[in-house]
Amino acid sequence: MNARWKLAGAVAFAIIACLSLVGVTADSKEGRATPTFTKNILPILQKSCQDCHRPGGMAPMSLVTYEESRPWARSIKEKVVTRYMPPWHIDRTVGEYYPDPSLSDEEIAAVASWVDGGAMKGNPADAPAPRVFPPANTWVFGEEPDLVVTSSGFVVPAVAADQYPKIDVPTGLAEDRYIKWMQVIPEDTTVLHHVLIYALQGEPATGGVRGIQQRRSPISDSLLIEYARGNDGDIFTNGTAKLLKAGSKLRFSFHYHPNGEKAVNERAKIGFKFFPKGYTPKYLISTKGISSPSTLAIPPGEPNARSDAYFRLEEAARLVSFQPHMHYRGKRMTLEAILPDGHVELLTDVARFVWTWQITYPYKNPPAFPRGTVLHMTAYHDNSPNNKENPDPTAFVGWGDRTVDEMNIGWLDFYYISDQEFAELQKQKADRLRATASPQ
Repeated sequence: MNARWKLAGAVAFAIIACLSLVGVTADSKEGRATPTFTKNILPILQKSCQDCHRPGGMAPMSLVTYEESRPWARSIKEKVVTRYMPPWHIDRTVGEYYPDPSLSDEEIAAVASWVDGGAMKGNPADAPAPRVFPPANTWVFGEEPDLVVTSSGFVVPAVAADQYPKIDVPTGLAEDRYIKWMQVIPEDTTVLHHVLIYALQGEPATGGVRGIQQRRSPISDSLLIEYARGNDGDIFTNGTAKLLKAGSKLRFSFHYHPNGEKAVNERAKIGFKFFPKGYTPKYLISTKGISSPSTLAIPPGEPNARSDAYFRLEEAARLVSFQPHMHYRGKRMTLEAILPDGHVELLTDVARFVWTWQITYPYKNPPAFPRGTVLHMTAYHDNSPNNKENPDPTAFVGWGDRTVDEMNIGWLDFYYISDQEFAELQKQKADRLRATASPQ
């Protein structure tokens, strides 16, 4: 499977959520100590927030010290209690994910107690040692990439409509290589909404990866990665990889949003770390966008416009991650599996979609499904005046690249497996269920 690297903190409210990750509950009336910053809050800030909320980080404010964090106490409580933050927008009762930054009820209660108790600093002796951070815009997986490809510059005007350039750049690869990790680093995040990077590499290879996994894996001219607020890199583990072929090109498909202040000559770079030469992964990860561009139709004023799309698994497969993509009017997106016997299983419910965060949800235990399973994506859009993000509730909205248009893409990472592997996974699942069942 691959683990999707997540960045939190690109908007001011993200600081609120980070302060909430506290592992204690407190109520002075019940004789338990009220949480303090140094003892209870700072360790969680270091673990979950300071990667972004520090000097030179991508977030707008530093949360390294109590003095920097204390002014936000009231907002902290509001955003945490309402679960507006952290940016993890799924129904927590559906599925398991890793990593999962969502807050437990106990953690939310602890934050409320800290704020209600005066958001006290506490004893400085309780504070852990400060973290030491690498410089900004460095490679996050702990090693230098083997290949870096940079797009040519594109001038984003200070004031203009959104820009959607597509820039092709040769990789210069002389041989096929399997990707261990990849990361995108933009030069100016103030104008970049997102960038999709595709591999333009002709026909799929015919050897190297065994059996049906290679034959069925749609690796030709395929999406490699999306950079957006919430995602910047992928790392592949457990015998999985993506393939970058000799002679391939990369297509940077940008969405730029002018910052309203000054023109920016923006470019982005992607770094690749490859598995050693001679290594052959067991599975190739494929990325599929489940969507329905031709039938997406959102009437004026409609608060809950529904659209559906389907994708049939031609072979048994395991699902790695799911990422919803919509624009201003995006409200909710679900993914379910319709098995060949008609049984329906809800896999993911992104119940509180926020368009400024394009978050990928990696499955903790990648679910496996037999050949013939249909994956069903359902999207809901709110085109009513009650949607505060809605630029025009009177507009009839359809598919389009502009943010004022809409999309309903459920990006799915998956890989095919053999029928025998699927049967073995089902047996292991049944054994786990029996082991955890209560004695009769």
